[in-house]
Amino acid sequence: MTQTLTDKNALIDQTIFRRTGVGSNELIKGWQSVLTRLLDHLGPHLQAAHIVTFQKLSTAEEKMYRHILQRVTVPKGVCGVYMPPSARNQIMYTNRGLDIPAAEITPKDDGVLLFSRQSSHSTILNVLLAHPPFTPAVDVYDRGAMLAGYVYDSIDDCLASMASIIDTHLGSREGGANAKGPPI
Repeated sequence: MTQTLTDKNALIDQTIFRRTGVGSNELIKGWQSVLTRLLDHLGPHLQAAHIVTFQKLSTAEEKMYRHILQRVTVPKGVCGVYMPPSARNQIMYTNRGLDIPAAEITPKDDGVLLFSRQSSHSTILNVLLAHPPFTPAVDVYDRGAMLAGYVYDSIDDCLASMASIIDTHLGSREGGANAKGPPI
């Protein structure tokens, strides 16, 4: 028996509700606060209508970054950052003097994309480019609440939907470009 799209959507809705409930909660407020601080820290490097990334990328991360730039158009007033697995590990582990856990050495994803308005991080799109058995997903945080969640069968399906999700949650695509910003 195959699941219909309606059944899959209902299951996703139930999962989100179970995790976060309705409205603002402390877990989501805390996570959005972490993302906001990261975007604030990267603020001098963020540019409207661009996706920036870090200076040192592995060959695979550079290839993924180029793929993202080909697939995702960022509108005026919106900025994006690609955080590859190596940057995440550096932030979470090596910068703190910790060893990268064995389970994290081979990434379970191709990184994370964050999008927000350049003028405000009250709404943040958090895009996880996960490998199977996990699923690529987009979480939309707004003022401490999880506003929306999207789950995809593949990274390419996820990237293909980004223009629509950015339009819906962050505004118009007018004047957008899929331009590479300078490295962070």
